[in-house]
Amino acid sequence: MLAPWQDLLVRAERERALAAEGRWEELAEAGAERARLAAALPAPTPAVRPLLERLALVQEQLTALLVAARAQTARELGTLHRGSAAVRGYAPVAGAPGGWVDESS
Repeated sequence: MLAPWQDLLVRAERERALAAEGRWEELAEAGAERARLAAALPAPTPAVRPLLERLALVQEQLTALLVAARAQTARELGTLHRGSAAVRGYAPVAGAPGGWVDESS
């Protein structure tokens, strides 16, 4: 009975593709569905070992994509944080006169 295990592998490969494309909402849905399917699987037999090995490889690749995407997001957030801090440096100080560069009075 390899079909359910093959389906699990196909779903994992789909998740990997979604992650590679940055389709995060679809990935979350696909991951939840794969978890439900995996929970309903019978105990594996020796015949499914090749599929499980392939599944483990696909999962490693998916995890690597997620880790890389998380790191990229953290870098982008850091850049935004630094940029907003720089912009705040140009804000007028409460109680200080003026505050705008082109203010003449």
